[in-house]
Amino acid sequence: MSKLTARRKQPPLVVTRVDPGLARRKRAVLLVVWLLSLALLYVACRTWLTPGIGTMQTELDNLRQTHGLLETELSISRDQVSNQKRAREMAEQALEDLRQVLTQRQDEVASLRADVSFYQRLIEGGAQQAGQWIHQFKLSRDGDSGNMYRYRLTLAQNLKRGRSAEGRIELAVTGSRNGALEKLDLGALTGADATPVTEYSFKYFQQLEGTILLPDAFEPSAIELAMRPKDGASTVRREFTWTEANQKDEDS
Repeated sequence: MSKLTARRKQPPLVVTRVDPGLARRKRAVLLVVWLLSLALLYVACRTWLTPGIGTMQTELDNLRQTHGLLETELSISRDQVSNQKRAREMAEQALEDLRQVLTQRQDEVASLRADVSFYQRLIEGGAQQAGQWIHQFKLSRDGDSGNMYRYRLTLAQNLKRGRSAEGRIELAVTGSRNGALEKLDLGALTGADATPVTEYSFKYFQQLEGTILLPDAFEPSAIELAMRPKDGASTVRREFTWTEANQKDEDS
C-alpha cells in the first residue's frame, strides 16, 4: 500500500519545446519600441515645447544673409576710406608744393622790387649828385663768429659823366674800448680771415663786398667811409651809424 501511495504523489512529466531565437526577438522588439518612444518624444518636444523653431531658423538664415551683406558693405567702405585718404594725402602734397612755389615766387618778386627800388633811388640820387658818391653801406654777421662782419658797399656816380670812376676806399670804425673812445682803420680791422676791399673801378655804380674783424671788448658806434678818386677829384666822405648799417631794409 505504501508503495502505491508514493507512486501517486510524483508529478507528471511535462515536455516543452525551447526556441533559442525567442529571446533575441524579444530584445529586438524592445529596442525598436524604445527607439520609437524616443522619436515620439523628440517630435512631441519639437511640436509642443518649441513651436516657433521654424520661424527662428528662418530668422537665423536672414540674419546670416544680412551679416554677409554688411561685411561686403564694410569692405567697400574701407576701400573708399583708403582711396579718400590717399587722395587727401596727394592733395595736401600738391598744396604744399604749390605753397613752396608761391613762396619762391613771392621771394623773387620781393627781390625784383628791391632791385627796382635800389635802381630808382640810385637814379634819383644821381640826379642830385654832381660826381661820385657813397650810396649805401650794409653790415651783417659772418657765420658764427661774433666779431666778424660782412659788409656791402655801394658806390655810384652821376650818369652824365660817361667815364669810369677809379680810386681807393678808406674805412674806419669808431667806438669805445674799456671806456675810452677809439677809432680803428682797416689795418686794425683786418685779421687772418678778414678780407676788406679797398679799390674801386666802375662807370655807373659798383657794389664792393668784404669782411672786417672787430677786436675783443670793442663796442662800435659808427663807420666812416671815404672815396679817394685817382683823378685827383675831391674826396667823398660819408658816415653811417652802426645801427643804421645793420638794418635789413634798403635805406639810402
